[in-house]
Amino acid sequence: MFQGAFERRVAMKKLLSHLFVSGMAFVLLGTACNLQISVPTEVSSPPPVTEALPSPSSPVTEAVPSPSVTAPEEAPATSSPLVDTLTLPMEVGSTYLYVDGSILIAVPAGEFLMGRGGADNPLHTVFLDDFWIYRTPVTNQQYAACVAAGQCAPPNLEDNTAYDDPYRANDPVVGVTWEQAAAYCTFVHGRLPTEAEWEKTARGPDGNIYPWGEAAPSCDLANLANCVGTTSDVATHPLGKSYYGALDMAGNTFEWVADWYSPTYYNESPSENPFGPEIGEKRSVRSSGFAADFYLAESARRFFEKPDVHRADLGFRCVVEDPTYFAPYCEYVTIFGGMPGAVWSEISVSFVETCPDLSISQRQYCGAGDVPLTNVTFTGPVGATIDPDGCTPAGGNTYVCNAPTTVKICAECSLGGTLDASCPPGYHPSPPSLYCLPDRGLRGECLPGWTYDPATQCCRAEPGTGGTIPVFPLCPAGMYFANPPGGCVPFPAVGTACETLDVTFKACGSHGGNDGGCTLTANDCRKRNLDFDPNRCCCVPFSGGGCVQP
Repeated sequence: MFQGAFERRVAMKKLLSHLFVSGMAFVLLGTACNLQISVPTEVSSPPPVTEALPSPSSPVTEAVPSPSVTAPEEAPATSSPLVDTLTLPMEVGSTYLYVDGSILIAVPAGEFLMGRGGADNPLHTVFLDDFWIYRTPVTNQQYAACVAAGQCAPPNLEDNTAYDDPYRANDPVVGVTWEQAAAYCTFVHGRLPTEAEWEKTARGPDGNIYPWGEAAPSCDLANLANCVGTTSDVATHPLGKSYYGALDMAGNTFEWVADWYSPTYYNESPSENPFGPEIGEKRSVRSSGFAADFYLAESARRFFEKPDVHRADLGFRCVVEDPTYFAPYCEYVTIFGGMPGAVWSEISVSFVETCPDLSISQRQYCGAGDVPLTNVTFTGPVGATIDPDGCTPAGGNTYVCNAPTTVKICAECSLGGTLDASCPPGYHPSPPSLYCLPDRGLRGECLPGWTYDPATQCCRAEPGTGGTIPVFPLCPAGMYFANPPGGCVPFPAVGTACETLDVTFKACGSHGGNDGGCTLTANDCRKRNLDFDPNRCCCVPFSGGGCVQP
C-alpha cells in the first residue's frame, strides 16, 4: 500500500512539474534543481554492517569533551512558525505550524549524499522530491490526542513510564510498534519518512557526518550515552539541529522509518525517491537513543527491528505532503511557550515550587512497669499523610510507640507562577474570548474530535481533563485546561515532601512513671489547664481522653 501511494505521488509530481506556468513556481523549481553538491574525496572510518538495535541499558561511554560548534557558512533562514499558506515556499528555513501543534520544516527537492561507505550503507547520490517533515519526534501529548480520538492504540506503559506524566508531555512518545507509529502519521494525514528522507533531513545536501555538522558528539548536542538516562523534552538540544532545522535527529530516541530493511538495498535502489524493498521481515530504524554510545550518532548508520517490537528508546516522526489540508486549531490566549517544537516569541514565565513545613518530634519516657515508651508528634498542613508504622494514636497528631520503628509524614508541594496571556506567531487575540484566532484561514478539515468553526476558520475543541493529561494538546507541558477561570494553568501539585524519624527509647530501670525519664511535669500541664498522665507522659483533658499536643 505504501509503495503504490509513493509511486503515484512521484508520478503526479513529475506531471505537475510540466504544468506549472507561474513565474513563482518556475523560480522555486529552478532553485530546487540547482542545488550545489560538493562530494568529499574520501570517507573516513566507515561504520560496520548494521546490527539490531543496541539495548537501551547499554553501558555508558566516556563523555567526549564539548566541542565548539560553529554555524555553517550558509545558515538556513529563520522564519515564523506560520508562513503564507497560499504559496507555502519550499525553501530551506520555511516552517509551518501544523494541526497537532508540530512545526513542519521544508526539505527542498534535490540531490544529497547518502551512506557512508559501510557494508550496508555505501556512499551514493540520491535525488528526492521536496517534502515537509516534523521538526521533532512525535510527543507523548500529541500521541495522547490520537489515542483519545480512538485512532491510535496506547503505547506500552512499561516502556513509556512518562506517558501519563504532565511534566513530560513533550518527551518523545516511545513504547510504540511500527504499526502504531504509522497509524499516528495516518491520523494527521501524513506518513512515516523513508530512510532516504530521514537521512537527507539529518545530514543536509552535503552529507554531514552528524546532524549539527562534523563536531564530535557531546551531551550539549544530543541526549546520548546516558547523559540524561531517559528521554527528554524534544526541544532540549537546539545546538544539535540539522541543516534544515530538525531537532533530535541524534539521541533521545531511535526512530521508525517506512522502509523494510535489507543490507544490500543501497546497491540496487533507484537513484530517485527510493522507498525501500518491496517486502521484508524487519523495518529500518534510524537515529540513536538516550543510552546509545556517542559513535552511534552518525546520521548514516542503519538499524533494524521487527515491526511488532516496542522499546523504551524507540519513537518516530512524520512526513506531510499537503500541510494545507487541515485548518489550524484555535489557540487559547493563555497558552505560552514550550509547545512541542514550537518557536514562540519570548514570554516571561516565573514558577515557584512551595513545599510545606513538616516536622516530627519525639519524647522518650518509662511507662508503668518500667516499659520504655516514646511519644511522637507530627506537625504538618491539613491533608498531610501520616504513617505511624504501628504506633498507637494518643490524640491529635501524637502517637505512642512501644518498639523501634520509622515514622513518616508527607504532603504535596504546590507550583505557583505568573504568566502573560499571549498568542503564538500567526495568531491574534479575540477579546473577550479565550481564543487566539489564525491570521489566515485554511481549509475546513479538522482532526477527529475537533469541530471546524467557519466564523473563526479554525478547529475548536474543549480539552478534556480526565486522567492526568489533557485529551487534546491545547496546553503546554505541566499545564491543564481549567474552566473556570478558563485557560491553561499549572498543575497544582508537582511533587511530594516527606519527613521521617527513627523512633528511639530511653533505658528504663526499676522505676517507672515520672522517675523513668519523662521530663514533662504535672505543673507543665496545669499551666495549660490540663491534667498530667505519667503513664503516657503527656497532658490530657481533666475529663479524660487522648494526649493533647504540647
